[in-house]
Amino acid sequence: MGSPLKRQVRVGIIGAGLIGRTHSLMLRLLADALPESVAVTRVHDLDAAAADALASKWPEAKSCARAEQIFDDGSIDAVFVCTPTATHRELCLRAAASGKHLFCEKPLAMNSAEAGEIREAIERAGVVGQVGLVLRFSPVYTVIRAMAAEEGAGRMLAVTMRDDQDFPIRGAHASEWRNQPGVTAGGTLIEHGVHDFDVFAWMFGPIRSLYCRTRVLNGAPGIEDFAATEFEFEAGFYGQLTSVWHRILNRPSNRRIEIFTENLFLACDTDSAGPIAIQRGEGYEGKITEEEVMRRYQDLVLRERPCLSPLRHAFRIPYAVQDAIFIAALRGQCAPGPGIDAGVAAQRSVEAAYRSAARGIAVDLADLK
Repeated sequence: MGSPLKRQVRVGIIGAGLIGRTHSLMLRLLADALPESVAVTRVHDLDAAAADALASKWPEAKSCARAEQIFDDGSIDAVFVCTPTATHRELCLRAAASGKHLFCEKPLAMNSAEAGEIREAIERAGVVGQVGLVLRFSPVYTVIRAMAAEEGAGRMLAVTMRDDQDFPIRGAHASEWRNQPGVTAGGTLIEHGVHDFDVFAWMFGPIRSLYCRTRVLNGAPGIEDFAATEFEFEAGFYGQLTSVWHRILNRPSNRRIEIFTENLFLACDTDSAGPIAIQRGEGYEGKITEEEVMRRYQDLVLRERPCLSPLRHAFRIPYAVQDAIFIAALRGQCAPGPGIDAGVAAQRSVEAAYRSAARGIAVDLADLK
């Protein structure tokens, strides 16, 4: 990117649904903690009432009928793309072409080819790009990652995760487009499990090959509500991921992870602040409390990005940390992340899983073209 912004970062949000409102709220937390750091000034959504409602949360913000009004506004520094997956490519290419820094929600695109186009456009434009792979800011996963990497843990043996939620066309998500082929990139694997594919690579290193099975019960053709994926990591160990979209409306979106190293067992039933169950080779068994998870997480975050210290009261919210990093990167205070490369890599991994499910064979990521 060019010179860091030494003033307030002015943001346009495209998409005023659940995730657009979430990012607006996170940016408000940041603006309150660091006055003059960021402001939302433009909002676009095809639903004019939704755009008006979100814009009303910011004193200077205006809703606009067309996305072009955000791209053409020279006062806007950055764009948050918070729309259905099928629209990401066009919006991201236009944002980059207009010189706007870009935050795009996951999955980055409908396929890895489109994701690669987005990466190339950002590189050509020389702007900052970040993708919404928010599990990298989960306190429990950050702490577990650090513990599994400690020398005394020994070598990794296995990781198992279950990721489940109500089919996201109702309830808290109420995203009808997720059941519309051609608008969504797929089902539970790509639209939710892409987080898990990314966090596996982030926590345990590159993935060598995948073997996957999918099933469609509730969704339209091509929108799977079950997937079982086996991972072979380049480090030589294996993992499993079970991805489920069900009809249990009162069950919260949830994840369980279990990790075995030679000398350590770690498990957690949430993807937020814990607690973490722990057993060590010498016979120790206990729990790492939520308070201790947050203490360790705060230390890890601030060691890498001390500029986030004013927001430490909101560290329990991964979206807050994620968005604060993007804004701090534009202000030259830290590196952005995860960058668009991570979004492309996660998309390629999920694409390998789909290819495996279609062919009934394991797929080596090096062979994916």
